[in-house]
Amino acid sequence: MKIKNLFFALAILSALASLPLFAEGAFAQSSQGTNTRNNLQNSSSVFLKPDALVEGQYITLGDLFSGIDPQQQDIAVAHAPQPGKQSVLDYRWLYGIAQRHNVEWRPRTTADQVLITRASQVVTIDEIRDYVEVALTDHGIQPPFTVDLSSDNFQIHLPVDTPKNINISALEINSRTQRFVASVTTGAQTAQQRTYRVSGKYYPLTSVPVLVEPVSRGSIIRADQVEYRDFRSERVPAGAVRDINDVIGKEVMRPANPNDPLMFRDLSNPILVRRGSLVLIRLVTANMSLTARGKAMENGSLGDVIRVVNQSSNKNIQVEVVGENEVRALPALSQ
Repeated sequence: MKIKNLFFALAILSALASLPLFAEGAFAQSSQGTNTRNNLQNSSSVFLKPDALVEGQYITLGDLFSGIDPQQQDIAVAHAPQPGKQSVLDYRWLYGIAQRHNVEWRPRTTADQVLITRASQVVTIDEIRDYVEVALTDHGIQPPFTVDLSSDNFQIHLPVDTPKNINISALEINSRTQRFVASVTTGAQTAQQRTYRVSGKYYPLTSVPVLVEPVSRGSIIRADQVEYRDFRSERVPAGAVRDINDVIGKEVMRPANPNDPLMFRDLSNPILVRRGSLVLIRLVTANMSLTARGKAMENGSLGDVIRVVNQSSNKNIQVEVVGENEVRALPALSQ
């Protein structure tokens, strides 16, 4: 009986002794397989690009991934967005493309994505306005005028490889309200032809003189201080000066803002002779020329007829103001 128990104990010990050797071998195999997978993942040098600027009509593998085979870079995988627009490709779509083209990439998180931007050449609102102004002139609207479009933010995006050909293909004008609707066509007679409708209003302009710098009250306006400026006709107030010659040499009665229309009420002829001042009196006829001294009895501007006292004869005479403190005696009105 003791001998049987001894053999049974030896058998159990032998079985237990063999277990660690088996477990160690199994662990070694498992560890080796994990390392192999990690090495395969780490050996991939393919990376996802966070964003891409696309010029053509298609998105390629090279726009999405870096580190791929150069022969795969130009493979088209999707249509690009419209010029100037953007689109987002998410991780599911990207993983499907990677598997389809044997690209060794897989998403790390659900946030993996690529922002695609289509490059474009921009036709600005100012360029569109210029084309509309030419079209309005061709349709009989007399310049000068200015154009306001309904949207100041409107612009047209063209493919970078498309000629920047723009024309106004149609124009509807309401001359009573001065409103219009224009059809702006780009890329005419090409596959990229597009037509956009823009609306707006045109305003006739009137040129009036304005000050180009502040001029204080009592100052005389010089020629270099005034110039013509265009204003919408309906915004030019009644009583505004229209001729620049009616401004130069005038005295400012009340300050005016530069670049604003000048009003006749704000200007006057400068006072050349002031009441009580001494003046030089000239009397010129066909046969003689006389001068005398006098005292002004009232203020006078250029061309005004005023009264002065001749200091030689002590008589009141009427004279015409011809310069600063200088008057001309009027033979018909004086002795």
